[in-house]
Amino acid sequence: MSVPDPRRLTALATGFAVLFVGTGVNFAFGILFKPILGELGSSRSTLALAATAGLLVNAACQPVFGGLVDRFGPRRVILTSMALMAAGTALVSRVTGPWQFIALYGIVATVGYTGCNILPVSIHVSRWFPGERGFVSAVAACGFALGYLTFTQVVAQAVAVVGWRDTYLLLAAVLVAALIALHFTLRDAPAVPAEASPGSTGRRPSAAASSPAGAQSLDRRAALGTLAFWGLTVGLMGCGFTDFLITTHLAAHASDLGLAPSVAANAISFLAGANVVGILVAGSVATRIGTRPALVLTYGVRAAALFYLPLVREPWQLYLFAALFGATFFTTAPLSSTLVGQLFGPAHHGAIFGAANLFHHSAGALGSYAGGLVFDLTGSYRPIFLLAALVVVGSAAVTSLARHKLQG
Repeated sequence: MSVPDPRRLTALATGFAVLFVGTGVNFAFGILFKPILGELGSSRSTLALAATAGLLVNAACQPVFGGLVDRFGPRRVILTSMALMAAGTALVSRVTGPWQFIALYGIVATVGYTGCNILPVSIHVSRWFPGERGFVSAVAACGFALGYLTFTQVVAQAVAVVGWRDTYLLLAAVLVAALIALHFTLRDAPAVPAEASPGSTGRRPSAAASSPAGAQSLDRRAALGTLAFWGLTVGLMGCGFTDFLITTHLAAHASDLGLAPSVAANAISFLAGANVVGILVAGSVATRIGTRPALVLTYGVRAAALFYLPLVREPWQLYLFAALFGATFFTTAPLSSTLVGQLFGPAHHGAIFGAANLFHHSAGALGSYAGGLVFDLTGSYRPIFLLAALVVVGSAAVTSLARHKLQG
């Protein structure tokens, strides 16, 4: 029986930790939404612009960070980004108006979050585990779900005791502590030397660099010219729209139903807990039926959850929705990252996945803002929830078209 390489196990653990801390801090906004709204005094759609701005910034930065990871490696990108996120999070605690909050949370902290999220982590893990991307990426991605679960409960308790401002200071301190630990533990995978060949110049492989399997890798421009890229990416747009619609507005929706704040926090914890199971199950299913079919199936489950949400009235019904939606929530990220590598090869994984994420987060910005706008106009989230369900049905349909065969 072979002994696991401790360096690879450390790489997996650090990838998990980056997502655990970064996600937990970023998604605290959903729990803090109403306390912030009450103190700063604004409409829901205005405050939701913080999430909208964050998602647009995140979207715009995705291709940039993808290129930076390809060029400099995940470690430098992650550490620098987490430092920026810590600074932005600390400054959020000092704001006096909604537009300051939008600028600091939606721009400064979000640029940092983009560089210590799934994009660099998925590439970090795939480089350490080149032959085991699907399931191993799913294990690392559980950090996202468990961070969401853990920080939801911690933030719900903290805001009741110290208020939302000091809660953000505590979150900034957590980021600083994580940054110090990661400085000593996070390492890039050793470079894999290209196979020597007659007449080789020793230069870095071009856009058509060969993968380990001997197939060519497409660069970002070539990938954007394929139906496979747009099938995957349009599907991800539906994913992003519904992701951030729910994370921004679910707690407020639960409050509107007359449910206690603890019920909303518990529902988000159910969502995050179910996501751990969903990520691992999807990773296992993907190894059996393929990544693309597993992604289509994930969208199907999400659509069913969203069709059910307008019927929710009681706590147990909200928990059931949270379990169904949660099983799909971040599950799409490791599946999509893996599918990008399978469709287009490894040489430009970061740049291509970053381009796809640009559209994902842009749609997420629309979903976050649309939720607040529809509520302000109609007094209900029901119309936007039903629209979201139909959007995800479309995601399943277009993702089934994401097929491309690399030339050997």
